[in-house]
Amino acid sequence: MKLLKRILRKVKTTLFLAGGSKSGEFYWRYRHFFDKSWAQSYIAAENLDDEHRRFVFKKIKSKAPFKSILEFGCASGPNLYWLGREFPGTECYGIDISEKAIREGQKFFKKENIKNVSLKAGGAGSLKKFGAKSVDLIFTDATLLYFGKDKIKNILNEILRVAGKKIIFFEMHHDQPDSVFRGNWIHNYKSLFENLCPSAKVKISRLPENIWRSGGWTKYGNMIEISL
Repeated sequence: MKLLKRILRKVKTTLFLAGGSKSGEFYWRYRHFFDKSWAQSYIAAENLDDEHRRFVFKKIKSKAPFKSILEFGCASGPNLYWLGREFPGTECYGIDISEKAIREGQKFFKKENIKNVSLKAGGAGSLKKFGAKSVDLIFTDATLLYFGKDKIKNILNEILRVAGKKIIFFEMHHDQPDSVFRGNWIHNYKSLFENLCPSAKVKISRLPENIWRSGGWTKYGNMIEISL
């Protein structure tokens, strides 16, 4: 398993450096061909109940009330599992580029009889299907770090268009003037939002080191809250 993870990291890094955001999208769209269990593992009991999921759930829950939530890059829906259960009256949407992950998630939520979670397969362009200010809260969890300088501003603009009240990112942030690649893409979200939406209030908080332990998270992991 450790060897497989090292190989996958090497493949991912090579792809990302060679082709920017399109390579990242390709990696996640077809990951199940060389890591067959990844989509199911995200909704396995040990993953659903780990500290990472609990932390994300707690932070999103603290922003209630909300009538609708959207997770961009939801995989098979582990974060939406907790939110869908806790807020049965809230419409919970998930978008992910992996059709395999979405199918696994749809089967899972049907089995769990959670009816207020809707998962759809698609990339960043799927956000165009949502109306302006149509979702109260949009969040990502380790998703935007796969998008390079060629695409990050367009994605943030679409998220800003759709979000009605709040945006929360659990992503890699730094204070340098430009985005850099350190195994994943690290962006300056404060600077990006100052340019894209000067009226937005941006709050950046370090993520707990005991939860995000690897892959640059201990140095760059942050929760970025944008109030509109």
